[in-house]
Amino acid sequence: MKNKKKQTIYTFSIIAGLFVLAAASYTTWNKLDPGYTCALCHEVRPAHTLWERSAHASVTCTECHGTALESLASAKEKLHMITTHFKEKKTFEDIHLGEQQSLAIAARCAECHQAEHAAWQAGAHSATYKDIYMDEEHNRLERPYWDCLRCHGMFYDGDIGQLMNLDGSPAEWHLKDKKQEDLPTITCLACHQVHHEQEQNTPYHQLSEETRTTLAGKSKTPSTALYMRADKRHMPASMLLEITLASADTLNPAQTVADPNTLLCMQCHAPGNTKHLHSGDDMTPTGKFEGMSCITCHDPHSNRLKTTHKNVHKKQSGISMN
Repeated sequence: MKNKKKQTIYTFSIIAGLFVLAAASYTTWNKLDPGYTCALCHEVRPAHTLWERSAHASVTCTECHGTALESLASAKEKLHMITTHFKEKKTFEDIHLGEQQSLAIAARCAECHQAEHAAWQAGAHSATYKDIYMDEEHNRLERPYWDCLRCHGMFYDGDIGQLMNLDGSPAEWHLKDKKQEDLPTITCLACHQVHHEQEQNTPYHQLSEETRTTLAGKSKTPSTALYMRADKRHMPASMLLEITLASADTLNPAQTVADPNTLLCMQCHAPGNTKHLHSGDDMTPTGKFEGMSCITCHDPHSNRLKTTHKNVHKKQSGISMN
């Protein structure tokens, strides 16, 4: 009986020792230079290369991605990554973020970018699925369809049919999953790419408002990037194509500013298929404000006005607002 008890204690001690050793080894692994750990995997190497050249180079991988020791869900995710690595032939292009992952990363962004997060919460870009898709008045004007998710729900894992029940009248439409109601439809990653080559200079939150505006308009590698739902990839704002808009007479194209952040805004605040000024959701400044950048007047996170210009979107002389 005593031998059996000793054997049990011995076995338990070995298991506990192996567990402690594994935990210590994993902790050490996470603290090592990622160039000799994470980046050894071909799927991760491109992201590591961008990280080394970015303003986040002083931020460790685990500060944004977490570790397997944080929670059962995190451990499950990391184990899935390992098994996928050995079982399937994946490349960097095959790695995509799901909605829950994008929300988790956005929460980590907020730990450092507290002012920007607070501004986002106070602005319209923090609108939830309930705010957007349960607006009965808007639904009566336009039935929700797949392209709504291009701006309002970029990281949603399903399609509009999985998100909503559209049977009956607009008053009867509802979100199928109640958990979606209070989730934001536009997160940090809708406009920001974490692994993005960017100058390592003074931290953004330490810059003056004037310097922020200047850098945002002139930087060749701005920190903004559009997440394209169809491709599940970010497109740097500096690579977005300028949209040519037609004036009311359709003869003279409207003057638009080509700074990257304005082009980013115009992807969602876009004209209708006629490409006319102020059709669809287009908010291009006109008249004496023609050619003005969006961030000249608007704080990019809260959307609040930071100037006295309050009529740049109103009808100007010779311009149709239809």
